[in-house]
Amino acid sequence: MDALRYTPAGLPLMSFRIAHASEQVEAGHKRKVECEVQAMMLGEPAKTAAGMKAGDSVKARGFLARKSQHSQQLVLHLDKIELIERG
Repeated sequence: MDALRYTPAGLPLMSFRIAHASEQVEAGHKRKVECEVQAMMLGEPAKTAAGMKAGDSVKARGFLARKSQHSQQLVLHLDKIELIERG
């Protein structure tokens, strides 16, 4: 996790990577799914993420968007994150 930083407008910003692991059913067969994506939080919710550590289990909500106008890379923009269990 990166350190909590602030935008030029003074908004708190956290950037980090979030991992997902689950078992899903696809075409009637169980499939193990694992991935890791770049994520970020902006504003007051970023302060919540700043208190979390690598390995913590969380429940998160947000949306995917391009990293920038000229990039095809996706970033998960979280507006809510809840600690489930310390890692």
